[in-house]
Amino acid sequence: MSDDNTTNTNNSNSNSKPQKRLIIVTGDKGGVGKSTFARALFQLYINKNLPCVTYEADLRNPQLERYFKKDYRPIIRYIDIFHRGGADDLLINLDESDCPITLLDLPAQSGGFFESYVKELSFFEVLKTDINCRVTMISVISRVLDSINVLEKLRELCKDQVDYIVVKNLFHGEEEKFERYNDASLRQNMLATGLVELVMPDLFYKSYDFIDRHALTFNEGQTHQGTNIVIKSRIKSWLAEFEAQIKSAFNLFGFDIQPDDCYYPAVVEKSKELRENEEKEKAKNQDSNLPSQNIAA
Repeated sequence: MSDDNTTNTNNSNSNSKPQKRLIIVTGDKGGVGKSTFARALFQLYINKNLPCVTYEADLRNPQLERYFKKDYRPIIRYIDIFHRGGADDLLINLDESDCPITLLDLPAQSGGFFESYVKELSFFEVLKTDINCRVTMISVISRVLDSINVLEKLRELCKDQVDYIVVKNLFHGEEEKFERYNDASLRQNMLATGLVELVMPDLFYKSYDFIDRHALTFNEGQTHQGTNIVIKSRIKSWLAEFEAQIKSAFNLFGFDIQPDDCYYPAVVEKSKELRENEEKEKAKNQDSNLPSQNIAA
């Protein structure tokens, strides 16, 4: 891991390509909050006009798609981490794309499949030498022992080839109550080599349930016709607190890149065009399925 987390990650190394950043959000344990973290992070990229492409690796329950597809469909892509060859497009697109930030939300129980993918492709080495892409590995944890075991396996796989961030999800309790993790020797060893620790604030369940029920982004949750001043205020405050909590690791998330004010408006416009074309095609198909009428001469 890099010894200086404040170093500007956009400085290219001997590779002539501009440096990119791959953000991988993992947990391997269902319900730890990793998809909530990924959604909030993507929302901040949008709000700050920082170009990002996202990848869904859970085709059975694609969370980023569910909340962001309406306006951001062109930058939501899909891989199948559970089948050999199903995630190859990730590496190909990282090589060919000019987008500086790529966000990958790994599904629960995918650790073994991801390990096979990494080893078969020499994934981290190729990213470093051929693509000039640095990896930030985010492990969202709860208070259970499994979170430590998963983190240990992740460390064994990635070694010093990535930047590590551990996120304590305060939905599972106050920070000091993460005793199993706090007391683990693994934690001390990783802190000594540059591990960054963050917390994700707990969003009150009524506000969370509201955006979940209506499949809203965190921005939309503040403007939806069904919201109220309390829901709006809680979501707004939570997102601001989320940003404040991750600020110490901004460069590891790619927040040090140059904003592009044209990127997301173009994506939204393209999404609108795709929706309109689909609606026209749907209407056309419905018309063609109508029973023909015999017209008397």
